Amino acid sequence: MQNDKKQGHIKHEDIDMDTHDRAVRRNAGSRSQAQSSSAPLWLICILIFVGVVGFFLIRLSSKMKPAENAEVDLSTPVPQATEESVPEAAPGSDPEVPSDRGGLLIVEGAESTAEPAGAAGAEAGSADILLTQEPVPTPTPTPSVHVHSFVKGVCSECGAKPEFLTGWLPDEFYQETEHAGTVTAVEYDTKAFAAYDQLTYHKRMNVYLPYGYDESRPYNVLVLIHGQGDNENDWLVKTHESGGHVMCGRVILDNIFEQGLAEPCIVVTPVTETKFVQGLTAGIVQMQDELRETILPYIVEHYSTYAKDGSEESLRAARSHFGLGGLSNGALFTYEGGMRKDFDLFGSYCAFSGNGEPWKTVAAIQTKDFAALPVDCLFTGAGALNDWQQNYTKIGFEYFLEKDERFVEGENAWRVDVDGGHEWKVWFTGLYNAMQVMFQEM
Repeated sequence: MQNDKKQGHIKHEDIDMDTHDRAVRRNAGSRSQAQSSSAPLWLICILIFVGVVGFFLIRLSSKMKPAENAEVDLSTPVPQATEESVPEAAPGSDPEVPSDRGGLLIVEGAESTAEPAGAAGAEAGSADILLTQEPVPTPTPTPSVHVHSFVKGVCSECGAKPEFLTGWLPDEFYQETEHAGTVTAVEYDTKAFAAYDQLTYHKRMNVYLPYGYDESRPYNVLVLIHGQGDNENDWLVKTHESGGHVMCGRVILDNIFEQGLAEPCIVVTPVTETKFVQGLTAGIVQMQDELRETILPYIVEHYSTYAKDGSEESLRAARSHFGLGGLSNGALFTYEGGMRKDFDLFGSYCAFSGNGEPWKTVAAIQTKDFAALPVDCLFTGAGALNDWQQNYTKIGFEYFLEKDERFVEGENAWRVDVDGGHEWKVWFTGLYNAMQVMFQEM
């Protein structure tokens, strides 16, 4: 046995063949009986299955049968396509202009064609139209909130006083809202007021329209002037980083209006200097006349404001609904250009980190033409860490209070310094503070 296993063979043992044959026949008989008895069982299962399926088919057809006299509409509804305009952005003159902060940047009056905002390397072309099968939802109106109406520093409706900040804005003011306003880049031609030769400048300004802008109602207008070396994009379009925050003026305005901190208004940001007019004095001369003869008439004629038309008479009549402000050199222009020459056109002023020569400004607004005009608002301030600017604005503000009784601190005149230096944190917080008290009719 051991030898057989080693050779890989199986040892055969003797088997009784008669016994084997009987066993085979017995097993074969048992299998045939099982097979003959299982056939009716399968047949029964099939019949039961067919019966169940038939029962459910009959019930289903009875439910789908229309009621008597009922009309059955067999047409398939076709979803209606809607048009959705692609947000467009002007190919601005400044390559650093960001376009990923939401809202719209549109170019009016430009020969160049707009391109989608934030599309790096996108080719210029006509605006694309998106066709969708689902209806595009219309913007939901901004929830109704109480907007304070400050008169002499106190809300005429609820008695509240303005709350000014001296540090960072709340985090949500740096974040996009669901109700974003739009920024339109407008190109226009204007006379060279500061030049001896009769040149014509082709310039550009940005116009911010608040969310839900409605042509059927009038809006206040705030003109904001940039600082030295900046342009029309810095106040509204560009993003500025400081202290880990990314700040954009349009986004901050959206949040101010959405939270009811100020009445929604139109904001205009022009360029104060061009390649033809350099220098602070020339820039002031150019802009003070450009505001009166070109910019404000254009805004009134193209947007819904409180002025009936662009004439000086209509602009003067709506003076309490126009405001002027700026930062650094823009603040300097607010005093030396705006107040001294255009005091009859603007009732509210906000100037950050700049003051000019206050004695000359006070003398100008006390002349015969301007002496009887009220001051609706003067808001100023600077960065508390910038000593010379802080002192500069403080001296100027106190001079206004002392020399002209139309300026009353806490009623229509405020100075609030913000923690920081000569930076956008200070200016955007200043804008937040000033917007609460602008356009209060005294």
